[in-house]
Amino acid sequence: MIVTLLIVGAVTGKLPWVLIAFGGILLSIFILTVQYIFQKTMAGLGAIPGAEVMQACSLLPVITDTTYVAVPSLWMSLSSFFITYVFINATRVYTATPVTSAAAVPIMQRKGIGLISMFAVVVLFILLMSARYNRSECETLIGTVFGIGIGVGAGWIWWQILNACGSDVFPDIHGVMMGLKPGSLHTGPLACAPKK
Repeated sequence: MIVTLLIVGAVTGKLPWVLIAFGGILLSIFILTVQYIFQKTMAGLGAIPGAEVMQACSLLPVITDTTYVAVPSLWMSLSSFFITYVFINATRVYTATPVTSAAAVPIMQRKGIGLISMFAVVVLFILLMSARYNRSECETLIGTVFGIGIGVGAGWIWWQILNACGSDVFPDIHGVMMGLKPGSLHTGPLACAPKK
């Protein structure tokens, strides 16, 4: 998800996608640091030994003879980070009011995008988290709870930071909020041509 958002965002010029990927990278570094500290100081809290477990569960390319650490869960943290970020942005899209008066149809379309995103993200969250926790040996209860808590908190904090830096532009992963600002919509094609 991080790599896809980073590459596609850079190629298509979608700055919010690049910024959310950067937030995911920062969260990954934080989680890996916490895992290392737990493994060294708390008698291997959440450690699951075995090369097969490492190959099956690890999100990063690592040496297979090391121990997989599931507290806090990197997978759960990153998933809940992205889902929280998208949900907050969808809520913002749904509740925002345009600066200028607008027709009812575009407002209903924007609200529809927000509602569909919120619903889809909640369903996706439940399906992914339950499948990962129940169908694999990669997660522990404490790692899952801790990982989801960190991910949700990080998603909310990252959205607030980006919103404070450029309200409605930097955090808008949906690409909808820019259209609510006056002068941001163009009714016809634009071209640069030399003066005659």
